[in-house]
Formats: sequence, C-alpha cells, structure tokens
Amino acid sequence: MFRILLVDDEPLILAGITSMLEWEEYGYKIVGKAGNGQQALAQMEELQPDIVITDIKMPAMDGIALMREAESRKYPAQFILLTNLEEFRLAREALHLGAIDYLVKLELTEERLLECLHRASEKAQQIREENGGGLSEMTAGEAAKSYFQSLLIYETEPKTEEAFKQRMADRFKHPVVLLLIFNYGVFGFSKGFTREDQKKNLSFAEDILAQMIQGFFDSYCILRQEQNGFIVVLEAVEEGYKQTLQSLAGKMISVLHDYFEVAVSVSISKRGEALEECRDLLYQAIASMNHYYYDDSCPVLFYTQEYEEDENHTSNFNIGFLKKDLSLAVRGNDPDKFMEIMGQIIELLKEYRPSKLQAVNACTNLYYFITSLFEREEDEGVFPYAVNIMETLNHINSIQGVILWISEFSREVEGLLQERNEAGTDKNVELAIQYVRGHLADKITLAQVAEKLNISQGHLSSTFKKCMNKNFTDFVTEEKIARAREMLAEHKYMMYEISDALGFDNQYYFSTVFKKLVGCSPKEYEAQIPAGGSPQ
Repeated sequence: MFRILLVDDEPLILAGITSMLEWEEYGYKIVGKAGNGQQALAQMEELQPDIVITDIKMPAMDGIALMREAESRKYPAQFILLTNLEEFRLAREALHLGAIDYLVKLELTEERLLECLHRASEKAQQIREENGGGLSEMTAGEAAKSYFQSLLIYETEPKTEEAFKQRMADRFKHPVVLLLIFNYGVFGFSKGFTREDQKKNLSFAEDILAQMIQGFFDSYCILRQEQNGFIVVLEAVEEGYKQTLQSLAGKMISVLHDYFEVAVSVSISKRGEALEECRDLLYQAIASMNHYYYDDSCPVLFYTQEYEEDENHTSNFNIGFLKKDLSLAVRGNDPDKFMEIMGQIIELLKEYRPSKLQAVNACTNLYYFITSLFEREEDEGVFPYAVNIMETLNHINSIQGVILWISEFSREVEGLLQERNEAGTDKNVELAIQYVRGHLADKITLAQVAEKLNISQGHLSSTFKKCMNKNFTDFVTEEKIARAREMLAEHKYMMYEISDALGFDNQYYFSTVFKKLVGCSPKEYEAQIPAGGSPQ
C-alpha cells in the first residue's frame, strides 16, 4: 500500500480528489491532507508519504517551494503537481525539479490520475527496496484516531504501548473536546437523499473541518460520531483559547451550512490539564449540547458551572444491553418477544427521563440497529430513510413524544415480523444457509453454525426443519453432493480431490454418500456426462 498526502488550499478540490478513486482497491492509501506547503511539510516527517499530490500555487508555501524543501530534508516522496491552465510555466519548473507529472485540475480524470500514480508508485517502490522495505501501515495520526475512538467512542481503555501513550500525553497536554452535531431536522433533505449520501456528506465534511482546524490548532483529532456529527479533540495551548474556539466554531457553522444547507451546533468543554481527562471533557460537551436543545438561541456553547446540574444526566442512556435479545427476536420472527423488549425500552425512558440529545441518539441508534437486521431485497422501502427518522426525532420536544415514536415504530416492525412469519421465512435460517454454502470445504456442524449465529442449537434445529422441511444435517449433505456433481461435470478432478475439497473424511465415505443420494457412484455419474454436457 502506497501512502498519499494531498495538498491544496481549496477544500473542495481535496474532497473531489478524495472521492475520485476507491484508493485502496488500487493499492493506495490517503494518510494525510494539508491546505498549504507549510502544513504539508509539518506532516511529512510523521506520515512519510510515498507520493505527494500538491497544488502549485498556494498561500504560505507553494508546491514548488514544498518540493525544494522536501528535497533538502531528504524526504523520498514522489510529487504530482496540480495546476490551473495559466500555470504551465510553474509546471515545467516542477518537472525540471523531478516531479512525476502535472495534472490540470479542470481536465483531471480518473484514468489520468491513475496513470500518474502508477508511474509515481514504480519510483516509490524502487526507493523502498533501496531502503530495505516499507513502513508501518498505521501512521501516527491514524494511531491517534484509534486511541481516541477507544477512549471516547467505545469507552474502553486504549490498547497501546506506554511510549505511544506518553507521546499522546505530550501532544495533548491541555485538551479541549468539541461536539459538533448536524441538526438535519431544521432544513431536511429530499427522500432521494439516502443513508449512503449522508455518509458521503460526512466524509466530505470531515475533510473541510480538518482544513479549517489546521488554520487554528496544531494538534487535533476528528472522530465521526454515528451519522450526525463529529467529536473533535484539540490541544489548547494558549490561555485565550476560548476566543480562538469561538472564531473556529463560527466558521464551522457558516461553512457547513453553506456547503450542506444544514444547521450545525457546537458545544465545547472546559480546557483539561491532562489527556486522561478527555472522557470527562466529552461529558461536559454533551452536557452543553443538552442545554442547546432547551435554548437554541446560541449554536455555540461553552461548558460552564450552570450546567453542573445537567452533569447527572451526561452518562450515555445505554440500551445496548438489549440488542442481543432484539436481534434474536427479529431474526427469529418473534413479534411478541420483540414488542416485549420495546416495552422495556419505553419503561427505561419513563424511569430515567434522559435528555433530548440522549433520547434522540438512543432512538436513532435503535432505528439503525433494527433496520440493519432486515437485509432482504423485499424488505427495501419498508422503513423511511434514516435522515427522515432523524428529522422526526429532532422535532420531538418531550419524552412522551419520543415514547409515541417508539410505539409507532414498534408496531411497524411487529407487522413486518408477522408477515414474515406467515410467509414461512426466518432470518436465522437464511444466514445458516449462506454460511453452509460459503463453507462447503469444512466439516459443518449444527453446533458450529448456531454458535456463529449466537443462538441455541435446539432453536436453530427446529426452526430450520420448519422452514426447509428437512433437518440441518441432510441439507449440508445435499449441498456438498450438489457441488460434487458440478465438479464431476468439469472432468478435471480426481475422486480424492473432490472428497477433500468438500470436507469428507475419506474417498470411500464420499462415494457411499454420493451413491445414496444420486443413485450411482461418482465415477458412474461422471461417465454419463459428455464433455461440456449434463448426465443423460
């Protein structure tokens, strides 16, 4: 995998190039982005990119100066230059300095970009071999993101070496946590705006945010939070950081609104005195964001003492412990069990009365989880688009309204489960069939598949027989023999090869099972099939 650093002072250009290719399919990985040559140079020692794709004309340090400085520091990166039509003189100078090629922005195509990348990667590979090998797949920036994901998203202790933890502690001595939320319900989107479109917008937004933050702070990390925003960790060195953050947050809100026509709110924690405080700082940002839903007159909120009362409610409203039971109920087409669990969720809402943000996040997460369990083509269109659900939830202003939404959503799912029951389908059986067909070379057992699906053997056995009118073991055998017949029709396998390929203990046992199901031995069956034909 070759490492790519993108450099351009226009966020739209960076985002456009990022989305132009499925980079990793071609053996490339974008490890960093910068808005000018100075920012790129600051990242190069840490990221060690193999290839730098950079604009020629940029403020602070242009592409030509970046190339010269990289060469003086003996960074081995290959350069591809981006130009406008009037910059050909500079492009020729870049080629003279050793650039691989230049690309005209207005004429840039996937094919032209890949052609330049191929030539650059050939030179990069030569340099790797001369230096005795490649580099670690994870950059320091990626490692930092992984660290904060564990700490703030998954709330687990990051599993990293002590030396890395110390570097993180040195890098974030005075951390501040920002919570940036997209309030889709304010402007909304058309029904054609899908969940995939939303993911693309968030990727685009992350690129834009990174460019803005780099102009204010040297050390930062951006984490995507679910489908509606970001967590940002910053190193606030200066005492006057609040004024800087106010300016940055205002710019974020304005730019994201202009690009995506979506309202954005930003909540900001106090400044911490150590890396270990980041989780508490996130709770402060959540508490501030809670307050926004009670008073939305200001979209930028700093955590203050007036939110201390809210701190009792800043821990996550967690319904994750019910997900396993929900999964079993949906996959088992058990509407009664499903409604019982949803009733438990309603009782938890009544008892704990979480803040609006917690309730919206919990319900959104619940919606994503349940709808992900319906993956068949015939289930498409049953549920609204996710952005419409978020729009509905963001307009709900009371716990009772949230409870009403959950009740209505539950009834929709209950009806679908009843329909699937009447049709005789079962998600666990579908998954078991998929597993068998994907593992014909293994010795497949009912216990093995039940464990993979996280259900009991007895439940899988009885459900499978009910839906398929045969027991699980017979189905596995029939699938293996069906594959054996296909292999015999190709006239290129020995009997022992087929036996081994399909997980039989020995050739004799394979032949016995085959004859029992087909009525003749494998050799007799093969003899009946003309080349390229089927048995008579």
